Amino acid sequence: MASTDVVKSITSVGLVPANRTRDHVQRIFSGLFFGSFIGSMIAILFFDENMTLLGYAVPFIGAFVIAIIGFVLWKLAKGKDVDESVPVVAKVLGTAESVAERGVRTGGILCPVVVRPLEGEDFRSVVLSTSETKEPPKDIAPGTIMALRQVEPGLGDLISAPANDEQRALMERWARNPKLVSNRAPALPTRRGPLERKPASAAIEFYASIGIGAALLFSLVQLV
Repeated sequence: MASTDVVKSITSVGLVPANRTRDHVQRIFSGLFFGSFIGSMIAILFFDENMTLLGYAVPFIGAFVIAIIGFVLWKLAKGKDVDESVPVVAKVLGTAESVAERGVRTGGILCPVVVRPLEGEDFRSVVLSTSETKEPPKDIAPGTIMALRQVEPGLGDLISAPANDEQRALMERWARNPKLVSNRAPALPTRRGPLERKPASAAIEFYASIGIGAALLFSLVQLV
């Protein structure tokens, strides 16, 4: 791996599981939601001749109830999480990797950054450049300095947030002195998405929820 492949170097440190309470809730209820439609469609295919009007409505009612319960529980779980985010300033690093190499399936572009938190040690991570319009996302020019927040200590996940006075002051100092922060700071891992089926425990949780949702709605459709 070439030393100029900065994004590959950063992302090679790996990912940590999505194992927060809200991640489990989102994974389980997403599985139940998808499973409810699968179970309903199977029941309709097998018992279409005996279906009542209420039977055809059950899949939609069931999916709606699952979605509402899941959303409420997810909001409650998210609300209980302690906000550990800290303000940081990040500078985009140059890389030999093309935009195509750094593209993701959702349409964004990964851009490598070196980060200085207002509290804590410097680290490297990536930010995702996206577009809110139909236009393709634009690459962020190396040297661009931005104010962000580090979501959790020890992880490289970054989110956008308004800059405070300390961040603005640091951005000005960094712009005047480009060598203020070393580009060779250690890279930090990021957290997997809640619906990713890795590690195996996440896959089991998701697919088991699909099976339960399918069995539940399959049974309900037959009963009505």
